[in-house]
Amino acid sequence: MKIRVLGCYGGQLQGFHLTSFLVNDTILLDAGAPTSKLTLEEQHNIRHIFISHTHLDHILDIAFLSDNRSLKRLGGARKNPCINIHSIEPNLETIKAHFLNDKIWPDFTKIPTPTDPILKLCPLYAEKPITVDGVTITPIMVNHPVPCTAFLLEQNNKQFIYGSDSGCTDRLWEVADAQPNLKGIIVDCSFPNAYQYLANISGHLTPHDVASEMRKFKNENQAPVYLYHMKPETLSVMNAEIEALDIPHLRTLTQVDELTF
Repeated sequence: MKIRVLGCYGGQLQGFHLTSFLVNDTILLDAGAPTSKLTLEEQHNIRHIFISHTHLDHILDIAFLSDNRSLKRLGGARKNPCINIHSIEPNLETIKAHFLNDKIWPDFTKIPTPTDPILKLCPLYAEKPITVDGVTITPIMVNHPVPCTAFLLEQNNKQFIYGSDSGCTDRLWEVADAQPNLKGIIVDCSFPNAYQYLANISGHLTPHDVASEMRKFKNENQAPVYLYHMKPETLSVMNAEIEALDIPHLRTLTQVDELTF
């Protein structure tokens, strides 16, 4: 399994890209940054997007990926004609009603035709695994103001968890502890400790919260924990607070990281 970080920040400034992880070149976990980080040919390899929740920083590039795929098809490309959007049903309903609604963006679930669209919406169900392109992916509900799932990935008897945006949660760590060969877990850490109230009301974590959450993590293999969704404006403060935790196997992700298991 190969996981390429396209974007790992919870805000967008020059040089800082929104959330998106590319798995084995064909699967996206969230879609905040693929069109700004991938070539047109790399984009055209994408067959599946797993959406954790519908906040804009996680769905933004669905719009531009669908546009690029449409133009590629018009240019004669026959490989990978559509992109499958996988998420729990409340998220698909929100995307359909409020994003791909011919007002905010054209409804690419009907373009070029309803029977041969650029995008297909595919429902997921909590803790029900599906397998695409050789990777088994299971959505796990987490704590956020809108319906949101983490994703457990498994390939060749190795597991990895993308925790997505989440405040304090128990189920994520229970699932992590149950994995026999867990290779890593990505966890939200959005705000410095001084912004604890904002983290609480928005369903995110601070370094203080991360330390508390990791006390729930009993996995005997002590898989690495990678932090993401940092706000660029407060990154230097957060990095100092995270370093001060002095927790083994804990580090922040960067946009040049590529994880291979």
